[in-house]
Amino acid sequence: MPVRSPGAAYAALLVTAALWGSNAVVARGLLDTVTPAQLAFVRWLVVLACLAPFAWIERRAIAVELNARLRDYLVIAVLGFAPQTLLSYTALAHTTALVVGLLNSAIPVLIVAIAAVLYARRPRRLEALGLATSCVGVLVIVAQGSMVTLLALRINAADVLALGAMFVWALYTVRLATRPRALSLPSFTFVAALLGVLAIAPITVADVAMHGVSKVDSRTLAGVAYIGLLPSLAATLLWTFGVARLGAVRAGVFTHLVPVFAALFAVTFLGETLRAYHALGFVLVAGGALVCCLVESRMLSSKVPRRADAPPS
Repeated sequence: MPVRSPGAAYAALLVTAALWGSNAVVARGLLDTVTPAQLAFVRWLVVLACLAPFAWIERRAIAVELNARLRDYLVIAVLGFAPQTLLSYTALAHTTALVVGLLNSAIPVLIVAIAAVLYARRPRRLEALGLATSCVGVLVIVAQGSMVTLLALRINAADVLALGAMFVWALYTVRLATRPRALSLPSFTFVAALLGVLAIAPITVADVAMHGVSKVDSRTLAGVAYIGLLPSLAATLLWTFGVARLGAVRAGVFTHLVPVFAALFAVTFLGETLRAYHALGFVLVAGGALVCCLVESRMLSSKVPRRADAPPS
């Protein structure tokens, strides 16, 4: 079989990083008036509403899949959908964007570590160089170019929770490479999103009982619609496509771009100042991602029949 070009996968992951970067900005604003549980729940309801027509067409196949592989879908739903979103939003509501940006850079490293443990996969030298370069770039951005700022960071319970959310997402990305293939991508996403929403439904009901329904206005509706349609629906589909094409490790490198895009969106929409350390950090992060992409390009050019980071059958 001919080797497919990875260009489409790289583009998909780049757009995904941009959408997730915008999510951090929009969600942080919404969390001032909406509780994390209610925001996570409604966000994925939007996704379900959009994917329902595709799922209806494949309803019989979905029933067969759930009967045969319910456990597999439940694991994916808990790791990468509404429960993980709830974990992230809870942390984001109680910590700073600086810390979240720093911890976000740990995702590719966690992916490499998890892949090494589960599949005995060792990172190549160029991959290690690319990961290290990207980590330095993220540190430059989140530390605002100042070692004093970086050293002044203090870890609290919310920071630990955020790191836990990053670990869960890394594990999800590794598992995603072996996701069930019987359903189309939209139907697979619908099933996982539905199971995830059902998983956090009791938490959301308890949250409403304790705090009441969060205030809803045009700004909130617009924000929820945006998060549901783009950072949730579009980004999930693009991320799944990218992981399937490139594998978990190389796809994970693109998460380094999330804090970069978050900073750019903050400058554009929140009026924050673009400084020299933003530019330097962006160059380092993008350079690291490019190095890791070169590893994949070499593998494709040599027509390796199986990705080295793919788990055993």
